[in-house]
Amino acid sequence: MDVVRFVKSFSKGQITIPKKIRESIGLSSDFWLKVSTDNGKIIAEPIEEEKIRDKQEWKKSLLKMKPVDIDLEEIKRNREEIEDRLKRQNP
Repeated sequence: MDVVRFVKSFSKGQITIPKKIRESIGLSSDFWLKVSTDNGKIIAEPIEEEKIRDKQEWKKSLLKMKPVDIDLEEIKRNREEIEDRLKRQNP
């Protein structure tokens, strides 16, 4: 039987994957996910650590991924937010 838990996102849309769910699919505490959408559903697929360790293989797999729409305004807002945080940390 699948493990089911309900989670609430943080203010920036971040979520925590509950430990029971991570354990049920064999994820360690340090992992990568490929996140996509399909008909309004969020799909999160674990990426095998071997692919990350082998950078050339990882690069090839990234190049095979379908392109995503880029919201340049969102990127600009994110960059400004990061720069603002850095200024506050290093006055």
